[in-house]
Amino acid sequence: LNHEFRTPLTYVTAYYEMLADNALQTENGRDYSEYLRGIQAGNVRLSRLVEDFIMVMELRSGEAQEKFYRQARPIEDMTLLLNTIVDERREEAASLNVQLDLDISPDLPPVFGNRRGIQNIFERILDNAIKFTAAYKKRSRETGHVTISATAVADELHIAIQDEGMGIPAYAQDNIFDLFVQHNRNSMEQQGAGIGLTVARGLAELHNGRIEVESCEGCGSAFTVILPVHTEDSGRFPGNDVTRNDRKQANILIVEDNPLQRTGLEDLLETYDGRYQFNIRTAVNGLEGLEQIGQTVPDLIISDIMMPQMDGYQFLQAVRENPKWQHIPFIFLTAKGEKQDEFEGFRRGVDEYIVKPYDSDDMIRFVTKQLDKHFHAQMVQAQTFNELKRSIINLITPEFRQPLDAVNESSQKLAQSLQKAETDQDLKQSLEGIYAGSLHLSRLIENMIALAELRTGETKTAFQMRAIPIPNLGALLHETCQLKMHDLRVQGWLIHCQFNDDLPPVFADTMTLFTAIQHLIELGTTYCQPTASRTISLLVEKTDEQTVSITIQFSTPLNEKHQQLFTELMTTEMPEWSEMSGSATKLLISKGYVALHNGRIQLTNDDGLSFIITLPAYQPAGADILP
Repeated sequence: LNHEFRTPLTYVTAYYEMLADNALQTENGRDYSEYLRGIQAGNVRLSRLVEDFIMVMELRSGEAQEKFYRQARPIEDMTLLLNTIVDERREEAASLNVQLDLDISPDLPPVFGNRRGIQNIFERILDNAIKFTAAYKKRSRETGHVTISATAVADELHIAIQDEGMGIPAYAQDNIFDLFVQHNRNSMEQQGAGIGLTVARGLAELHNGRIEVESCEGCGSAFTVILPVHTEDSGRFPGNDVTRNDRKQANILIVEDNPLQRTGLEDLLETYDGRYQFNIRTAVNGLEGLEQIGQTVPDLIISDIMMPQMDGYQFLQAVRENPKWQHIPFIFLTAKGEKQDEFEGFRRGVDEYIVKPYDSDDMIRFVTKQLDKHFHAQMVQAQTFNELKRSIINLITPEFRQPLDAVNESSQKLAQSLQKAETDQDLKQSLEGIYAGSLHLSRLIENMIALAELRTGETKTAFQMRAIPIPNLGALLHETCQLKMHDLRVQGWLIHCQFNDDLPPVFADTMTLFTAIQHLIELGTTYCQPTASRTISLLVEKTDEQTVSITIQFSTPLNEKHQQLFTELMTTEMPEWSEMSGSATKLLISKGYVALHNGRIQLTNDDGLSFIITLPAYQPAGADILP
């Protein structure tokens, strides 16, 4: 998803810059810079939205935690950092009639963290403060004020951003940091997607901090970011900085046959004073370990390999074979330190491999890292599948389409004007590049929406409302071929459609069925091996009294790589979102749409690629054919 979104965005930006570098006026004196600004504005907004969405996924998956541990350092110049963030926004705030007031101590204490992450937190909250203050003061035309203050309170650094916006009622404050949640959205234009505060809170928690909000309707809001002060005694890793009594309970199972090493590790974990409160249980071999898991499922397992009765490999296999235990992170702690031993451990499914003797700091780091990932996974699972997908659809539909519409509309206006004006060839090529990039992105997002709606069952509901008996499927497909003929000819393909006159009716929704066929044609024309003569044959025939088949046959085959990819996709249910590509979404959508019709798709790749769609014939008395 990351790559598929960024590629067309890169093209749009590059072609915009090419246009901007060329002459912006034609001989008739018409200024096209307005269209260019529209293109860029839509692109920038979409870019930021994609970046935010990726950040949310990284916070949920644990990737952000891993990056944090690698990049976190003491930040000694918090005063300078905050001043820089504010100064960079003064001009924009002034243009909205908002004044930024600073009340920051010149010698703020250091914090431990990622500089870009802390900057990200304050940029998001400050941008919101400016936006809402400007909107609330717009009617009165008064100058709005946003006050940024920072001070040390005991062993914490408090940075507050007070705005003069509309305020947030008490009932809405509890969930204002939740993903996609917004208060009073209709009162603001382009309020956003409801992601910013979710990201800000997630980044603050990475730093063992928190964000507090005080607000009331009509009197503005104050968001206070609270971060632990860094000292030499804090230790390198921020987990050792936690001083509040809100430590999360974590059950750890240690499986080790050597009593001295078992006790030593237990003592080390019990001295940990970070964000987790470890509850430790022990076992002397894999069999005892399984008994312990049967009583209480742990949040983490640390196990030796060489043990009597049941060794670590057998123990790991038994854990991974139980569906209820597969999610438990598993660490091998062993004296087997050869590279092939480590490789064998990871091959069998272990999450970390630590060789004895171990460094105490490294052990704590590995333990907290695996617990972070474990509890983040639990948080994601707590939000049901349909709720999460529904939220993604709600985000994509208005928020992605609006900037896409801006890109497409601006491109089309510019294209229409250029038809009547003489321009240099470079300008026309740049325009074509913008339109192609925006069109690519539009189709990609439409496909992602379609796939999400298949997952949530919305497409099935729509199918049941739209599907009707189709007595002339062959004729309808022939008309579709005629409409596609010109575009295919431009790409070097000729298409022929043939159908029998005695086709039985099928119960179908033409919208989804024709979309599935169109996607399959696009896949074939994109990935079949190029030849001098390229043809597509579309054959609709009665297989028997009970079924109708639609065969889409290409004159050239797929190469071995794409044949393997397509074959795997034909047999898989649904890969992860991060594994999606443009070809994967089209094929999976086609499978899903055909399945709505109680049909199936088969693929062959002998002399040429063929997709064979088999649909049941309509039975007037057989209402049970409805999916």
